[in-house]
Amino acid sequence: MIPKSAVYMLLALSLLLFLPKLGMPLLDPDEGLYAEIAREMLTSGDWVIPHVNGLPYLEKPPLYFWLTALTFQLFGPSEWATRLWSAISALGTVLLTWRIGRRLYGPAAGLMAGVVVATVVGNAVYVRRASTDQLFVFCLTLAMYGFLRDAERHDRGRARFLLLYVGAALGVLAKGFIGVVFPVLIVGLGLVAVRRSGTRSQAPLGWRELNLVRGAALFAAIAVPWHALVAWRSPLLFNFYVVDNHLLRFLDARRYVEDDVPSSTLAFLVASFLWAFPWSAFTLARHEPDSSPEARWRPLIVIWLVAIVGLFAVSRFKHEYYALPAFPALAVLVGAAWTSGRDIGRWLVIGLLGCGAVGFWALWTGARLTSAQALSGLAELNAYYRILRDQGAPFPFASTRPFGELLQGLGIVLVAGWGLATLCWFRAWRRRAFIALVGVAGLITVLLFRLLDVVEPVHSVKETARALVAEAGPADLLIVEGTLEYSPALPFYTGRRFAMVNGALNYFSVAATLPEAEGLFLSTADLIRLWKEPRRVFLVVRQPRGQSVVAALPAALVHEIGNYGSRWLYSNRARSLIHADIHRNSTEISTENR
Repeated sequence: MIPKSAVYMLLALSLLLFLPKLGMPLLDPDEGLYAEIAREMLTSGDWVIPHVNGLPYLEKPPLYFWLTALTFQLFGPSEWATRLWSAISALGTVLLTWRIGRRLYGPAAGLMAGVVVATVVGNAVYVRRASTDQLFVFCLTLAMYGFLRDAERHDRGRARFLLLYVGAALGVLAKGFIGVVFPVLIVGLGLVAVRRSGTRSQAPLGWRELNLVRGAALFAAIAVPWHALVAWRSPLLFNFYVVDNHLLRFLDARRYVEDDVPSSTLAFLVASFLWAFPWSAFTLARHEPDSSPEARWRPLIVIWLVAIVGLFAVSRFKHEYYALPAFPALAVLVGAAWTSGRDIGRWLVIGLLGCGAVGFWALWTGARLTSAQALSGLAELNAYYRILRDQGAPFPFASTRPFGELLQGLGIVLVAGWGLATLCWFRAWRRRAFIALVGVAGLITVLLFRLLDVVEPVHSVKETARALVAEAGPADLLIVEGTLEYSPALPFYTGRRFAMVNGALNYFSVAATLPEAEGLFLSTADLIRLWKEPRRVFLVVRQPRGQSVVAALPAALVHEIGNYGSRWLYSNRARSLIHADIHRNSTEISTENR
């Protein structure tokens, strides 16, 4: 029996890992998108069709936006409020994983499973990322818990398995149709596996016992209304959401040209192993057999892990974080293996050899890291850097030194931390060995925090937005070069709409055809014409002057306001004239008010 104090310690550990740095500046692309959609949802009152920069945006379903908008309504728009539901979802996943592990493998295994899923190093990045991913992981884990909780509970009556349907429906609203695909696939294969491996004394669970009628009604009541409203209001956007964003995306055959670069299958598998570290090293460790009724559902956990990783491995489009929904299943298996202790020593030794080799390589490479090596490494962990690499763009940071130092720090942690865990295990200090690996995860988490600080100036537009707020008046025109998808936090931080020059790319190539897009998409010729007019224009670009649209503008009218990380801000008026105009406008407004 695990004391309540141990569960409280699990909660405390999770909060310690999940809450820090939620308030750091939004990192684009992606995070600004979630923040701005939630802000516009709140200000416009349109809770059906998400909008960004005043344009409909149906790349994602609405659940994360709804939750974030409600948080904005309570606490006001902010970075931490934008990320809060990623952290809350991760905490919920920890608790559900603990309950699943306890039900299938016992109290000690459940507690260890909770610790494992809380300390995978990928949480350092993805809990601090405003996105639907952690929310979907929670919804899928909720569905699996709902099934496993009631599989042997014939006394549940009409409420049996309803939590499974609730989790699946919320998953659809969080991430799309995979919210129902994964539960159906996992439960379906699990039923087949358990039926084949069962004994005559154990009655098989059939489809008719899954409370399908009530479950389907509950699922429809939660998931269908939003889809029906979108289909009614905009059949075109609904068709795009269903066909292009789900089926064609999986096949990497979208109807518009997308500069997103998916991971290769090998890179996806390697990244999945890294984000689940250090516990991924024990994926194949065995647990003790058990003949109890609940234990017969253990194969479902393996199916859960293999189905998600396998499905995305064969998909033509995938990113490095697509295995996150499999991490709770991995945590349950690892928690059970550590509780039994059967194979842990073997995998600690194998891990020591691997960590030793990688650790000494990291120490060696970190001391002489080149920009090409750094960009290549970042590209395997983030799609933004894959795009830069494939476009032949230069390394976007001033120096590789911070990355080299982080790599060397990782090498020390791997060699020393894993060595300590192995020593503790073979001295029969099993609990200390487990704690040592939790310490390894914690130290790598600190290194990833530092990595976020290093890349923040390149990804954040907060300083650019501050300059715009200080310089631009209400009547001035704000323009960004290229698609706003690379700087979606600009509207969030400024509260203003932005026009885009040559920006009808990616999703915005679809948005540019909508009536709401009038006046927002400009050509180079349009920009030159506006630049020559008396009206003040501000332009944000991501490329140096000679490589951007700024080179096409009249040189005498180009005035650089400043360089903020990876973005430059220009205006068609000199800075002194801008301040003079702002002062004159303020005086006129003051006079009118009197």
